[in-house]
Amino acid sequence: MLKIGGISMPTPAQYSVSLQDIDSENTRRTESGKLVRDRVRQGVYKIEVTWQVEHSKIKTITDALKPAKFSVTFFDPTTNSYPTRSMYCGDRSGGLKYYNAKSPDESLWELSTSLIEY
Repeated sequence: MLKIGGISMPTPAQYSVSLQDIDSENTRRTESGKLVRDRVRQGVYKIEVTWQVEHSKIKTITDALKPAKFSVTFFDPTTNSYPTRSMYCGDRSGGLKYYNAKSPDESLWELSTSLIEY
């Protein structure tokens, strides 16, 4: 479903794709409330993804997200296709979902981030 830098990622627990428009700084509302829009780019992908994985799989994900820019091949439910785009990683968050005291490597972790098209 999702490859980052050519590496298949674990199956996400949550996954959403959105398309955004980018407006210039000249976009504004007039005093009468009408929009004066200067759209400079349309259809910029943003993927919100959350994984719930065992400790052993976290490094695969975090290593893939380290570069400033990387290729992402992903399923786009709006077009039923698998495009590849250059993206970067937004803020990341992680947390413990379940701790296995007998076998800490089998503990379940959650990692969330946004992948944003260049």
